[in-house]
Amino acid sequence: MNETDTDRLSRDVNTLGRLLGDVLAEQSGADGFALVEELRARTKALRGDEGAGPDFGVEGEALLARVDGLTPEQDRLVARAFTAYFHLVNMSEEHHRLRVLRRREVAGGDAPRGESILQAVLAAGAAGVPVDGVRRFLAGCSVEPVFTAHPTEARRRTVLDKLRRLSHLAQQLDDESGREATLPARARVALYDRIREEITGLWRTEEVRLTAPSVLDEVRNGLYYFEEALWDVVPRLYREMESALAEAYPGAGLDVPVFLRFGSWIGGDRDGNPGVTAEITERTLRLHKETALALFERALGALLRNLSVAATEPPDAALEASIAADAEDLPDVAAALGGRSAGEPYRRKLAFMAGRVRAARRLNAARLRDPAASEAGGVEPPRPTDAAVAYRRPEPLLADLELLAAALRRQGAARLAGGELHDLIRRAQVFGFHLARLDVRQHSAVHAAAIAEVLRVAGVEADYLKLDEAARIAVLAREIANPRPLVWAGRTYSPETQEAIEVFRTVHRLQGELGSEAANVYIISMTAGVSDILAPLLLAKEAGLFDPGTAAGAPGAPATPPRSTLQIVPLFETIDDLHRCAGLMLDLFALPVYDRQLAAWDRQQQIMLGYSDSNKDGGFVTATWELYKAQRRLAETCHRADVRLSLFHGRGGAIGRGGGPTNRAILGQPPGTLEGRLRLTEQGEVAFSRYANPDIAHRHLEQTINAVIRASLQTGAGPGESVSEPEPSWLEAMDAISPLALDAYRGLVYADPDFVRYFRQATPIDQIAELRIGSRPSRRRTSDRIEDLRAIPWVFSWTQSRHGLPADGAEPAARLREMYRRWPFFRSLVDNAQLSMGKADLAIARCYAGLVEDGALRARIFGAIEGEWRRTERAVLDITGQTALLGSSPVLRRSIRLRNPYVDPLSLLQVSLLRRLRRRPDAGDAGDAPDGERAVLQRLVALTINGVAAGLQNTG
Repeated sequence: MNETDTDRLSRDVNTLGRLLGDVLAEQSGADGFALVEELRARTKALRGDEGAGPDFGVEGEALLARVDGLTPEQDRLVARAFTAYFHLVNMSEEHHRLRVLRRREVAGGDAPRGESILQAVLAAGAAGVPVDGVRRFLAGCSVEPVFTAHPTEARRRTVLDKLRRLSHLAQQLDDESGREATLPARARVALYDRIREEITGLWRTEEVRLTAPSVLDEVRNGLYYFEEALWDVVPRLYREMESALAEAYPGAGLDVPVFLRFGSWIGGDRDGNPGVTAEITERTLRLHKETALALFERALGALLRNLSVAATEPPDAALEASIAADAEDLPDVAAALGGRSAGEPYRRKLAFMAGRVRAARRLNAARLRDPAASEAGGVEPPRPTDAAVAYRRPEPLLADLELLAAALRRQGAARLAGGELHDLIRRAQVFGFHLARLDVRQHSAVHAAAIAEVLRVAGVEADYLKLDEAARIAVLAREIANPRPLVWAGRTYSPETQEAIEVFRTVHRLQGELGSEAANVYIISMTAGVSDILAPLLLAKEAGLFDPGTAAGAPGAPATPPRSTLQIVPLFETIDDLHRCAGLMLDLFALPVYDRQLAAWDRQQQIMLGYSDSNKDGGFVTATWELYKAQRRLAETCHRADVRLSLFHGRGGAIGRGGGPTNRAILGQPPGTLEGRLRLTEQGEVAFSRYANPDIAHRHLEQTINAVIRASLQTGAGPGESVSEPEPSWLEAMDAISPLALDAYRGLVYADPDFVRYFRQATPIDQIAELRIGSRPSRRRTSDRIEDLRAIPWVFSWTQSRHGLPADGAEPAARLREMYRRWPFFRSLVDNAQLSMGKADLAIARCYAGLVEDGALRARIFGAIEGEWRRTERAVLDITGQTALLGSSPVLRRSIRLRNPYVDPLSLLQVSLLRRLRRRPDAGDAGDAPDGERAVLQRLVALTINGVAAGLQNTG
C-alpha cells in the first residue's frame, strides 16, 4: 500500500511520541507516565473522534477537579510532557513540509515550482511584460525583511538549539524520496538511542528563563539566522533570479542588481527600552561586523582550498601586481606562504585577502567594550600594522573579489568565475561588513523633550513644548536651515538629552567606518505631527548626518547640494494617525527645508505603518481597512509631490498584530503602493520558524519574492483573483463594514469600564508580563490602561486563553462573496480572520472566563465575545461558501483539530494554577497565595504558557 503524506507525518509523530514516552517513563517513573497518559486520554475523549470543541459537562468538571488536585511536582511533569510533545510535533511538521515540497518538485518535472521565483518571472514573460518593464522593475526592486527583538519567542535559545539537533536526527528516519528509511536493525536502534538522548537533554533543560535576556543576548540570537541560514540561502536566491530571467527573456542581458537585503531593530530599537543606549547600539553594530568578518574569513578559506588554478603564461598582469602589493603590506602572510602555492596565484591572493580580514577582525574586537574573548569569539589582540593593512570597508574586499573573477574570465575559466566566487561576490554586495542594516527607533516625545532643552540652553526658544504645532514647525525649519550649530561639546544637558544627542553622533561615526548602509534609517514612533519628523532631522543635522546645502547667492557663491545619510521615517500606528498621515506628509513635503532632505535621497520617502497598535486600537477589521486606505492615500500624496514612496510594514506574528501568510498579504496590497519595494518586520517565534532552517528560509523568501514580482508586474494574484483596481462598490462595502466593526470592538474593549477587570482575571496577562522572554518592558508606562499595554502581551494573553476578539459588524451578501472571490485584499482579510478563529476555542475560553470573580461581569463580557464570535463565524462561512471554518484548508484544519486535545491539558492546568495563584484565603487574611507557594505557582504558569504557545504555534 502506498504511504500518503498524512501517513508519513503520522508515522513521524508516532515514532517521536513513542520515544518521548520512553524518556518520560525513564525520567518520571511508571506513575508519572500513567498520569500523562490519563490526562491525554480524558481530554481526547472530551473532544470526541472529530476533535470538536470539548463538552465540559460532568466529565469536564471531573477532569478540572482532577487537575486541581495535582501536586506541584505533578503540575510540572504534565506541563513539561505536553510541551515537549509539541516541540517534537512542530519539528515533525517542519520536516514534513520540506518533504512534500521535494516530492512535488520531483513530480512536477520541468514545470517551475509553485510560488517560486522562476514561476513568477515566467508568468511575467507569458503575460507580455516587456524587457524594459522588467529592467525598470529590477532597478527599483528592494525586498528587505527586518528582524526585531519583540519578545514573542517564549522558548530559550538552548531549547531551540536542541530542537535543531533533534531535527537533524529525525531526518535520518527518511530516505531521499521521503519514505521510511530502510536501516539495518542495529543502525535503527542506535539512531533511536541518539534521539532518546537528545529528548532526555531537552527534558532535563529548564524551559523557563531564570533571567531576562540582555539586549546583546537578543542581538546574538538575531545573528544566529545569518550564520545558520541566510549566509548560504541568499546567493542561492540570486542565482535563481539570474537563471529565471535568462530562461524567460533569453538574450536580453538582464543584470540582477542587489534587490534582497536584511535589516534589524535589535540593539537599535530604544522606544520604551531603557537598555538600548548609544553604547549598546555601537556594540551591536560591532557584533554585526564581527559576524560578517568571521563569515568572510571562513568563506575565503574554503575558496582558497578549492581555487587551485595554475598561473598562465604570460601571467595576468593585474593579478600579479595586486599580489605584489599584498606581499609588501602583509610580509607575515608572505613569509608564512613561502614557496607554497608559488604557481597558484589565486590561492596566494586569497591568502592575503584572508589576512586583511583577520586584521579587520582584530581591530573591531579591540573596539568592543567587553574583552575580545567574550564578545568576539576569542579574536587575538590587534597588531601595530593592522590599521594599515585591514579591510576598513567592504568595497576593497569586493574589488579584490571582482579582480579574481575578471582574471579567471581572461584565462578562459568563466565557469569558475561564475561559481563559488560569484556567490561570495553576492554576499559582499548584500551583507557588506554590517550584515544587516540597523534601524534606530525612538518615541516622538523623547525627541521633543531633547529639542526643547537644546533650544533653551542655546537661548533660541525658552519653552518649545508650550508652542503650538505651527510655531514648532517654524522654529525647527529655521534651525535646520541655519548652518550655525546648536549643540556644542562644552554645553551641559540632562542625561536624557545627552543620550538622545549621542545616538546620532554614534550613527555618524559608525557610518564612516561601516558605510552609510549600516545604519541609515531613523524611525519615529507615535508620529502625530510634522514637528515630530523635523525634530530628529534637526538632531541629525547637528551630528553631521544631514546638510541642507545652500541656494545660489552672490556671484562667486554657488549653490551647494544637500547631503543626507539618514532617512527620517515616520511611524503611524493608531487609527487616528492612519486617518491623518497623508495630510501630514503633504504638509511636510511642502516645507522647503524638508524638500532638501528629499533631494538628498533622490526624492525617496520611507513611511512605516504599525499593524500591532492599530489592531489593538481599532480591532482587526477596522485596522486592516484603515491600513489599506492609508496606503492608497499615501501613494496618491507622494505621486502628487513627485516623491517615491517606500512602505515599511510593521507586521507582527499573530493575526491580531497584522500577521498571517506573507505572500498573501503582499498580493493584497493596494495597487500602485508596492512597485517592487517591500520592507517588513520579522518577529519572535515567527522569525525562528522562517529563518532557523536554511530550507524553510529559502522557501519563505522565494515565496515573498514571487509575490513581490507578481504584484509589482501585475501578472495575476491567483485563480479568479484580480490585482487591478478594486471596484468602487467593493470600497463602499468596506467603508460600511469598518465603522460597524469599530463600534463593536471599541464598545466592548474601551467603552465598558469593567472590561479591564475581566481581561486581567480571564487571561494570564500578569504572568505574561513577568515572563523573561525579552529585554523590553511589557508596558509603556505603569498603569492599568489598555492604551499603555504593548500590543504583544495584549495579543499573547488572548491567544493563551483561546478567546479571540472578533468584530465583523456586517451581514454577508452576494457582493461580499464576489469580493472574496476576486479581491486579494478582502480574501486575505477573511482568510486571516478564519485562521485566527480556527485557533480560538470557546469551550476552553469559557474555562478561563470562570476565573472572573464577578458572575455578572463574566456573563456580560464573555456573552458579548461569544455572540460576536458566532456572528463572525456565520459571516465567514457565508462569504467563503464553506461548511466549517478553514474548510478550504483541510491540512491546517486537521492539524488544529489533532493538536487541540493535547493543548487542552495545558490549558486546564493553566486555569487551575491561576485559580490557585489568585485564591483568596479565609477571612482575616487579605493576601493572595503565600510568597513561597506563589513563586512556585508563577514558574508553573510560565511553563504552561510556553506549552500552549508551542501547541498553538503562536504567542504575540
